[in-house]
Amino acid sequence: MNPELKKIIDNFNNLNDQTRYAVLGGVVLLVILLDVFFLTLPQIGSIADINDQVTKITTDTQQVLTDRARINILKKDLQDKRDLLKSLAGRVRSPQEVPAILSAISSIANEYGVKIDQLTPEKSLQEALTTDGNDKYFALPVVIKASCGYHQFGHFLNRLENEDMFFIMKDFVIQNDDKGSSAHNYSLTIDIILGERPSAKT
Repeated sequence: MNPELKKIIDNFNNLNDQTRYAVLGGVVLLVILLDVFFLTLPQIGSIADINDQVTKITTDTQQVLTDRARINILKKDLQDKRDLLKSLAGRVRSPQEVPAILSAISSIANEYGVKIDQLTPEKSLQEALTTDGNDKYFALPVVIKASCGYHQFGHFLNRLENEDMFFIMKDFVIQNDDKGSSAHNYSLTIDIILGERPSAKT
């Protein structure tokens, strides 16, 4: 046995019980402290890092799911807008069809008992809207002055909105008939959207 080690053991054995317990307690405490500093703390740090990574992965996963849901919503919204544009494009008439459009408006008015006093396209006020490729779109103002009852005019407008044409109503004015009848005088302008498509030209 190493003389130095034997000397330490002999000195330890010569100590009284209380001192030996104190030394053993100190050694145990030192071992515990070394274990804490060199084993436990690094493991706690590793666990904390893993927890941070798990939290980040969870957050990223939730974000991916949220983005995926948003993408689906955006796709549906885009498809809805395409369907709307397609349906509106089908209602855009050509400038050559203006006489037929005016005739249809007049026929609908007669159908619902609406007396048309004026039905005038303001070609001088026609406004270019936009150009989509080779297609050109215009807004042709049409002045309508009519007289009839509320319900008749309501049916007339509702039928116009369901016709195979696209228009925007503006400058709408209602006046009571001076004769005191149930009829009223209506003055409005509708912008009929027209389109010129090269494929439709002859």
